[in-house]
Formats: sequence, C-alpha cells, structure tokens
Amino acid sequence: MLRIRLVRVTEQVAGTEMCAEYCEQTGRLRILRNGVPIREWYPPTSWQAIASVAGARNWGTRPDTEELRELLSNHLPLLRNS
Repeated sequence: MLRIRLVRVTEQVAGTEMCAEYCEQTGRLRILRNGVPIREWYPPTSWQAIASVAGARNWGTRPDTEELRELLSNHLPLLRNS
C-alpha cells in the first residue's frame, strides 16, 4: 500500500489556524484556513511557488518545513484580504 507523505506547517494568526501542505506524490500544494483549503496548486505551478521562496535548491519539488513556512509567511498578507 502506498503511503501518502505530506509536508505540513501550521501557524496561528489572530485566532486562525493557517496551514501550508505539500503532497510529495502528487506535487499538490495547498493553503488551508482552519482546515479548509483556500488555495490549491498542482505542478508545475506548485513547484514554481515553492521555488520562489526556496531558490534553486530543490526546484520546488521536495520542499522542507522551512520552505513551506516561508511560503506561508509570504502569502499571509494576501490571505488576510480574502
């Protein structure tokens, strides 16, 4: 059986739980607010979003928690308005 591996980071912002989640098998990248997806990208867009904060290190295809934390941090100002 295939185990789905997710890389996930969570931040609390003004009483709201914000999460960035990356699925290694599919390349899907999601941002969730209180467990509800509010943004979702698939390759190659997900890889580009991660590479924009990670640089050329992994080309966005294998992010770690620090890269996801940076991505979430960069998107928080945009998400507050939505």
